[in-house]
Amino acid sequence: MTDNRPDPDLLLAQVQREEGRRRAGRLFIFLGMCPGVGKTYAMLQAARQRRNEGLRVLAGVVETHGRAETIALLEGVDILPRKKLEHSGHLLEEFDLDAALARRPDFLLVDELAHTNAPGSRHAKRYQDVLELLDAGIDVCTTLNVQHIESQVDVVRQVTGVAVQETVPDSILDRAHEIQLVDLSVEKLLQRMSEGKVYLGERADAAAEGFFREGNLTALRELALRFTAEKVDRDLEDFRRARRDATPWKTNARLLVGVAPSPYSESLVRWTRRAAARVGCPWIGVWVESSRPLRPDQEELLSRGLTLVRNLGGEVVHVTGDDVAKALLDVARERNVSQIVVGKSERKRIFRSTLTDRVISGSGDIDVCVVRPLAGKRPKSVEEKAPASRWHDYGSALLLTAGVTLLSLLVLPYSGYTVPSFLYLLAIVLGSMRWDRGPTLMMAAVSAVGWNYLFIPPRFTLHVEQPEDMAMLAMFFVVALSMGQLTARLKMRERAERERQRHTDALLRVTQQAALHPEADKGLEAALRIIESILGGQVTLLLRQDDHSLGRNPHPASAFAPEESEFAVAAWAFANHQAAGRFTDTLPSAVATWFPLQTATSTMGALGLKRDSGRLTFTERQAAQAFVLQLALVLEKEHFIQAVQHAERLEEGEKLRRALLDSVSHELKTPIAVIRAALDAHGTAGNPYLSEIDTASRRLQRIVEGLLQMTRLESSVIEPRMEWCDVHEIVGSALETTGEIFRGRTFTEQIGADMPLVKTDHALLEQALANVLHNAAVHTPEGTPVELAVARRGKHIEFTVRDHGKGIAAGEEGRIFGKFYRSPGAPAGGTGLGLSITKGFLRALGGEIVARNHPAGGAEFTLRLHAETMEPAAVTEA
Repeated sequence: MTDNRPDPDLLLAQVQREEGRRRAGRLFIFLGMCPGVGKTYAMLQAARQRRNEGLRVLAGVVETHGRAETIALLEGVDILPRKKLEHSGHLLEEFDLDAALARRPDFLLVDELAHTNAPGSRHAKRYQDVLELLDAGIDVCTTLNVQHIESQVDVVRQVTGVAVQETVPDSILDRAHEIQLVDLSVEKLLQRMSEGKVYLGERADAAAEGFFREGNLTALRELALRFTAEKVDRDLEDFRRARRDATPWKTNARLLVGVAPSPYSESLVRWTRRAAARVGCPWIGVWVESSRPLRPDQEELLSRGLTLVRNLGGEVVHVTGDDVAKALLDVARERNVSQIVVGKSERKRIFRSTLTDRVISGSGDIDVCVVRPLAGKRPKSVEEKAPASRWHDYGSALLLTAGVTLLSLLVLPYSGYTVPSFLYLLAIVLGSMRWDRGPTLMMAAVSAVGWNYLFIPPRFTLHVEQPEDMAMLAMFFVVALSMGQLTARLKMRERAERERQRHTDALLRVTQQAALHPEADKGLEAALRIIESILGGQVTLLLRQDDHSLGRNPHPASAFAPEESEFAVAAWAFANHQAAGRFTDTLPSAVATWFPLQTATSTMGALGLKRDSGRLTFTERQAAQAFVLQLALVLEKEHFIQAVQHAERLEEGEKLRRALLDSVSHELKTPIAVIRAALDAHGTAGNPYLSEIDTASRRLQRIVEGLLQMTRLESSVIEPRMEWCDVHEIVGSALETTGEIFRGRTFTEQIGADMPLVKTDHALLEQALANVLHNAAVHTPEGTPVELAVARRGKHIEFTVRDHGKGIAAGEEGRIFGKFYRSPGAPAGGTGLGLSITKGFLRALGGEIVARNHPAGGAEFTLRLHAETMEPAAVTEA
């Protein structure tokens, strides 16, 4: 039997994505094939519609390009002033991110998503500003051309011949709540160009002759339509999976692409992202670390390639091995990869197969897609001077060869000319065990020339007559090359292994010092010193405060104290869970690089690294990230230990408090009952003393009942007795329970005539409503009216109690429901338990209570109860 149930992992992932989207702001993108199709115009039309719906719309940055019809749509829209930045003597205007975050509009317009910000801005790219706005819970509407999407750059360059520099990662499009395609036919767009509605003057002529040609526009339009269709296909797949009423697509497609320190890697990564998007499958980028060290330019290429994988939504996998093809195939089989993407090699090899050939021959059931990649931008090469030790190796090789030559000349009369050849060969073997290929090959060449010239007959010539002598000369080079290659590989592997072992040992020592040291501060100090020794710089540590904000004072073990501007960078890294500062795309003008101490559940602080030796290498950055993660885990563990200890102390205190309250309440209950019985028997009329005793005993009885009810709530012994109740009777009983406190007040009651019976606990709901009514009377002056309205809202019944007093102080709306909490200025008497008990009773009944200030003045409490109802017709029939 075929199981048509949806994959629970996929459903969980979808639920997590939806939960993340609910917490963050929504992103609306107007996508077009090129400038001039009307993206900004469509965005402003949507903004006006949102404004008519009552939302607060703010134009953060809108580029009208002088178009009158676009400017007209901005009328009546609140416009955010732009921030002015000075750069190279010029005054530049940019989007003011901080002002937008401070104003927190409902709908923010940010035009030209791929725009590059001016130097001095917080982020290098505008899309990074948009990501921060979304994380802050602000809805953003923006515009984008298809040629600026990172995965489409190579295709656009092939079609138009233009290399697009300003790009946005595909991952930001995956976060979009809605992508609306703004389409326009090529003929109409060219007509708009001729009418001057796209560009003006010479710029329009240059665009018409270059980019805005009919063939280019047609290809870009197809690209935009295809990209939007792929997005719709992925949304449809998510919808079908969520509906559970259609057979899920049975595919385990997963793509793999190798990422190497090559200018072709970025092109292969983009191609893989496009292919994965078409079929809606995951994909991974694999970096195979060999024993050969990387040059600085290769490290930059590798870092760019892996960063691109992450930005485009792929997963980065790191493995080690000298056989790249075997490593890729091993990862593919382990991760259930269905297709491997490799580049087409243009170089033909005779004696050795290419990487593509080796992957294809060993792929087996895995499909291999061979792609012709495009070379990306090459980093500036860094010339490296040969270290002094290399020249020393060459000198030592020459000295050894000279020594062998002298020894051979001494034994020549006794041994013949063949023995020196074996001495030379022995010296080459011994030398190759110590030196790299260069010195070994030079030694082989000098040995061959020396043996031929000084020993082979006829001597003092380079003429060779015997075939075996020719073979021996060739053997010099074969042995030198093979032994030198083997020695060099072993040395590189040894160096790489030594470097990995160094970082592993450092990570272990950091963990031991930070986690196991008997004194936490000294342990952190030792850990920071270890990190400094590995990364070669100064390290400072900022820890999270109790209110979950970043502390301004660095840890005593820190090597430097950040200034105010530097602290702002650290605070941004802490709040946004991303590295920021020097050598990053966010606030790169900072002095230090700041890493957030981020774990799976929280951010424990920020670590700053300041060094004078320049950019971190790829290996150093990996080590830094490992150190940061380990410190974060250690700090999180300490935080959890303290939290558990604090919770245990609170629990012990709560047990003692509950026992004390329960004991006192029961001990007071009997005397109060006796006093009340005596007063009821003798009466209080005409006796002011007895009347005062009656009032005080009622107040004491109410306090004792409140303590008993709170004890029952905290002991979880309240079990509602559900029965059909009349709302009118509940309201009447609640008013009777409040006693004479409403004497001299105007009490207004509004209950719908069609109010049905409600299935609830009469006693609990009555007491909850009585507590709220009593609170409204106590906290308002005498004679102040109180209003009660009962309404039906779908499947909910709402009891709304409003007074006409001074209202609730700002920020107190949630705190007033705390136990024993008394708001500032509250009248004397009372324990501050009434509203807390009401909240507990409603929670037991499956409802809630909300407090707010009424727009016309006074406080308003809404008791919302989700309850089963019985319509009047059903009652009549029964």
